[in-house]
Amino acid sequence: MAGITAWPDRPKGLTERSYRKYMSKQKSVKVNGKEFTLQSVSPRWYLELNDRNGMTGGKKNTAGYIDELFKNVVVSPAEVQATGLDFFGDDIDSVEKLLSEVESFLRGRK
Repeated sequence: MAGITAWPDRPKGLTERSYRKYMSKQKSVKVNGKEFTLQSVSPRWYLELNDRNGMTGGKKNTAGYIDELFKNVVVSPAEVQATGLDFFGDDIDSVEKLLSEVESFLRGRK
């Protein structure tokens, strides 16, 4: 497939944290006038996140999915990494737009 760069399999001795440090890519996005820096995670982690939160079937936990996704993908501002979904308070518009940006980024879409 043209334009898709496959991540190499994570070596058995390399933790997810180390894998992100050496293999990750970053992107800055602007949502409702605020700048966010996104950092990729391994495909395995992302798929396991979807399974844990029922996004691939079963009872969905959308808030849990978004919270964990933001805490692990949004590296700036640091408050998002620390508080996840709570950072946005009642601003559902920003949450939905950032979620769309994060999922597009992780799937390699522009």
